Amino acid sequence: MKSSLPPPDVSFKALLRLAGPIYVANLAIIGSGTIDTIMAGQLGKDHLAAIALGIASTISVLMGLVGILQGLSPIAGHHFGAQRYGRIGEELVQNFWLAGLLSLIGVPILLCTDFWISLGQVKGEVARMTAQYMFWTAMALPFSMGARSFISLNAAVSRPRVTMWVSLGMLALKAPLNAIFMYGWFGFPALGGGGAGISFFTLSVLAFFTYLIIWKRDPFYKRMHVDRITPPIWSFLKEQLRVGVPIGLCTFFEVSSFTLMAIFVSRFGSEIISAHQIVANLTSMCYMIPLSIGIATSVLISQCLGARWPGIAFLVLKRSLLTTVVIAAVMSALLFILREPIIWLYTREAGVHALACALVVFGCGYHVFDAMQTVSSFSLRGYRVTTLPMIVYGVMLWGVGLGCGYFLAFEGDWVGGPYGVYGFWGATAFGLLLTGVSLAAMSLWVGRHFSLDEEHSAEEIARVLAKK
Repeated sequence: MKSSLPPPDVSFKALLRLAGPIYVANLAIIGSGTIDTIMAGQLGKDHLAAIALGIASTISVLMGLVGILQGLSPIAGHHFGAQRYGRIGEELVQNFWLAGLLSLIGVPILLCTDFWISLGQVKGEVARMTAQYMFWTAMALPFSMGARSFISLNAAVSRPRVTMWVSLGMLALKAPLNAIFMYGWFGFPALGGGGAGISFFTLSVLAFFTYLIIWKRDPFYKRMHVDRITPPIWSFLKEQLRVGVPIGLCTFFEVSSFTLMAIFVSRFGSEIISAHQIVANLTSMCYMIPLSIGIATSVLISQCLGARWPGIAFLVLKRSLLTTVVIAAVMSALLFILREPIIWLYTREAGVHALACALVVFGCGYHVFDAMQTVSSFSLRGYRVTTLPMIVYGVMLWGVGLGCGYFLAFEGDWVGGPYGVYGFWGATAFGLLLTGVSLAAMSLWVGRHFSLDEEHSAEEIARVLAKK
């Protein structure tokens, strides 16, 4: 029977209206790392190296686990499109149980600071500050995970502005808290790079309880509330894990290909890891645009499928992919042209600046393909196709990017190596090129395949779109 439910607004304006707040929220989140990087850089390269290693180690664990929780987003999006609002609250409760279980795994891993320090082969003050930073990020992990459950749900029900305002509030507090714990304001001990971990913990706790209060008090969410907190329900958890585990592994492969690279690059010394951290932060900020469009695209696709309009979902995919590629090309050109003055904002040391200027060229080269893979991957999540992208990420980003990068950086005699940090960045750029092309082709094939099940005529689709 043909669906009588209306599709969501999928106009270009609607896409930007959804992606815009997501972008601001993501920029605020990555801005926290930017503030850490800049403030540590002003203290010296040892502090910056500790921050780089601490962030890389924390993100390697956190984002992989968070990726599993993100299985909630396409599931809740389907329920929202189908107007099954009560199921959304039930799914959120189960997602919290999943977050608690994953925290029991993640916290002990982060507390193994000796392991992460040995991977980076750092010593002395850098090792001490890294351990201090990671202790506090481990304590923050359960609260970060809980907050991410709310973030996934907010995107799924087209309420990204909530995430945006909370993230901006946390960003506004980041620099003052860093100054208190890193620089020793108001009589607190000056902990340097390690003090950034305490501000991370403080803000994670504040963010979680802020989201919880909004969920309880905002009338918009009332129709999604549950009457009682239910114990873990296997049927719910099984579906969230089926969708979420491949997403988590995709996220882990993608993020860790950079974070593990940062850990290995630490072996080359404070100057090189400092330059690497600056470029990684810059490219991460550029990445926020395709990430935001990708999340918005996933939401709209899942809502279209929930309302049973797969033809419109395919239209969203094609429009988003084209938009993202154009924006990414412009961003790459701007970053290349303005790289020197931008990098001076991060460091006062000429050697770090020169190396960062050289490395950022790799980022400019791969950004378009990185944007392609991001939107394509999130689109596939909207279709609940997650296993094949996971395989692509594992082979291309770990096999080609990280594996070949390690070989070229530390060995590679038969190809003229070793190439040091340039080996890592070159292999990563090539891996992202392959990933972008593969996932773009895959997403277009999947979208076209789903659109074959469209029950509405082309005239009906055109009529609905004309009303938006």
